[in-house]
Amino acid sequence: MECMLAARSRCSWRAYSRMVAAFAAAFVFFSAYALAALLLPEAPGTTVYQKNGTTVDASHSDRGYIMVKQKKTNKKLKCRVSLGGDTMTYDLNSDGGYEVYPLQLGSGKYKVQVFSQVSGSKYSPVSSLSFKAEIADETLPYLYPNQYVNYSKSTLAVQKAAELCAGLDGEREKFDVCYRYVVTHVVYDYIRAIAAGSGQLDGYLPDVDDVYTNNKGICFDFAAILAAMLRSQGVPTKLVIGYADQTYHAWNEVYLDGGWQRCDPTSEVCAVTVKTYTTKRIY
Repeated sequence: MECMLAARSRCSWRAYSRMVAAFAAAFVFFSAYALAALLLPEAPGTTVYQKNGTTVDASHSDRGYIMVKQKKTNKKLKCRVSLGGDTMTYDLNSDGGYEVYPLQLGSGKYKVQVFSQVSGSKYSPVSSLSFKAEIADETLPYLYPNQYVNYSKSTLAVQKAAELCAGLDGEREKFDVCYRYVVTHVVYDYIRAIAAGSGQLDGYLPDVDDVYTNNKGICFDFAAILAAMLRSQGVPTKLVIGYADQTYHAWNEVYLDGGWQRCDPTSEVCAVTVKTYTTKRIY
């Protein structure tokens, strides 16, 4: 009898082990599948504009983004992207590599200008190029990484999103698990907030992996990591900068159920109620 029980126990353990292995394999498969849907910007060179060392690759302007680079220099650079009377100004790296800029101002005739630092905050123009963009869908600029929501396939937060969303199809489900992860794992960094308020973080851009690894950040970081996780899972997400009542702030708008819905992970973490949001810029 003891031998029979032992044999039965071994069989049960082998069956359990096979079940666990099958579950793990299925989990890896669904995680890989979730990561495979990741949209990343490209510069194929099919539609290119060049002037004075500036290259604008607008091959995927219909997808809501362009890629810009300037010939390598030892000076600081700025890039201005304009449509009509609306202008967005960004940093542009000096090493000659491409930067990704969203076309969040909609379809129309864009102007791209590059400026080189003369001294301090004084910059001189380098080039000015124009092109027309017909964006296929208003949500597309918010499905790709850019300077403010910077990530790749190797970004830890993106891999975590793939793990959390493995087997999920609905945008609402993906939003729920990613949002809940952020508000339960990231705490508010009051020291960095003080530094930002005193002007010590001028030109600061979120590092999504730093936020994920250290589990802390300011409102800009909360909005960036949530946007990175959701965009990587095909959920259009805006990073919005403006004012929450009278406080300079960053939050998100997520495209769910056919419309944009605001969410503010920082306010939930800090248990703050905001009466009025005023949007200034969207990335």
